[in-house]
Amino acid sequence: MQRDAALVATERLYSIANILGDSGNNQAGISAEFLAKLRESLLTDPDLPKADPTISLWQEPANPKVASIRSAVLPKYTDYIVIGSGITGCSITKGLLDNSPARFGNKPHVTVLEARTLVSGATGRNGGHLVSPAGHYYDSLAKRHGKEAAADICRFSILNVETVMELIGRLDPSIAQESQFRAVTRITNAIDKETLQEFDASLAAFRAAVPEYRAYHSEIQAHSMADVSKLALNFTVHTLTSQKWNLKDCSGSIEHKAAALWPYRLITGIFSDLLDRYPYNLAIETNTPAVSVETVNPELSAIPGSDYKYCVTTPRGIIYAKQVIHCTNGHAAHLLRPLLGKLHPFRGTMSVQKPPASVANLGAERSWSAVFPTTLDANTGLYTEGLYYMQQNARDGNIWVGHERSSIFETMQGDDTYVSQEAYEALLKFLPAYMRDWPEGVEPDLKGIWTGIQGHTTDGLPIIGKLTESLNGRPGSDGEWFCGGYSGYGMDKAWLSGQALVKMIHGEGAPDWLPKCFLIDNQRMEKLTLENSIAKWVSLARTGHW
Repeated sequence: MQRDAALVATERLYSIANILGDSGNNQAGISAEFLAKLRESLLTDPDLPKADPTISLWQEPANPKVASIRSAVLPKYTDYIVIGSGITGCSITKGLLDNSPARFGNKPHVTVLEARTLVSGATGRNGGHLVSPAGHYYDSLAKRHGKEAAADICRFSILNVETVMELIGRLDPSIAQESQFRAVTRITNAIDKETLQEFDASLAAFRAAVPEYRAYHSEIQAHSMADVSKLALNFTVHTLTSQKWNLKDCSGSIEHKAAALWPYRLITGIFSDLLDRYPYNLAIETNTPAVSVETVNPELSAIPGSDYKYCVTTPRGIIYAKQVIHCTNGHAAHLLRPLLGKLHPFRGTMSVQKPPASVANLGAERSWSAVFPTTLDANTGLYTEGLYYMQQNARDGNIWVGHERSSIFETMQGDDTYVSQEAYEALLKFLPAYMRDWPEGVEPDLKGIWTGIQGHTTDGLPIIGKLTESLNGRPGSDGEWFCGGYSGYGMDKAWLSGQALVKMIHGEGAPDWLPKCFLIDNQRMEKLTLENSIAKWVSLARTGHW
């Protein structure tokens, strides 16, 4: 019976896929087998974070104070359990402790649970870019979510970047120094003419929709080297652009203010500061995964006080909590099974490569990304992300560069224990082809390469708010929250998303600056279906666009 049900579901999805493009004309070769594999991948339990992940050089060396910290005895009772210790978990923990309303009386007790070492997930494995994609991303957002929502998302993204910069300025100077925070000018480089045309259209639409940021971006038009001989007038422009940004070639670019930093050191530094200031109100329990979350029936429980509504089981024992906050991003559906098909893990690959001595160190001033069409081959399942993102360490000149290229069925999983061969090869070939002063025939010196797990949603937007029973599967649950699903863009959203959730937990409602389209509501959740998730990927395979 189960096999028959799966077959029926696959046939239904195949029918949906055919409707997406030319009805009945399956130009992209979308097979029933491909659809069945997509369905299986989207419904696969992301599981807990793996115990033996690839080694991220962001986490080397580990923070000696907090990396493996945990209490001698697991707390039995706590006001809030925060599951996950990345940017979101840190933001929420800081907000709960720093901004507890006076009407709540004493400061709350917060327990942070982390399955591995502190900040060992996506935050400790990403590209280290504090950057907003608002300019070149606006048009795509507007087509999917409407102009008003797109403008709200872009404003929020820029506000988040500015807020984190201001936050770092208020922290102990040693944290900023350790995290190697630096304000840079970011160049987003269109590799091909089609992408450049999309950049131009998106930037024009962004400036019209968000006029207060009309001057946020500047444009660089450049011609390919093949055109330079015909257009001598543009040679100077192209040469200056190449020298300034150390690029071999591009169709054109957008530049704007951004920052680069060492995310692991920033977040572990903030956690360390919180422990110093709230030694009796904060427990950080590393290597202590939340195995299950259950609601407590007060009539059957000996727990003093009926407001301890949740029982969270870990390998070290049970903790009772008044409220539970999930900050597990790509792993969320492991504890929140109704999210399967709505939010799934997505693996990305990062590397550190030492360039030859001829490559200038521009890391104190600049960071880069190269954009081109994302592709998904429906015959082989090969996914190629249309993005390389890189920053250069201002101290040693090493280049930190990320990308993803692998089977989509491998990419959609919560396994960061290995690097795909396709991603490995793509990353080692990229810099020599991209950097202007990289000598011909010289290969980069690979210092490290690793993977990390993002959380992608059906509609590409974060999910923020109180979990309904339909999303956590626990009848009577009214104190469970979720914040995550950044779909690859967490650095420009996670901190303020966490701060917004704290306001909601405190009963203040969602702040005006949080895009309403991020919130949990019944109408939105009904659209985050398995069918729509598969349709999104089929659309990419057919047209090259979501």
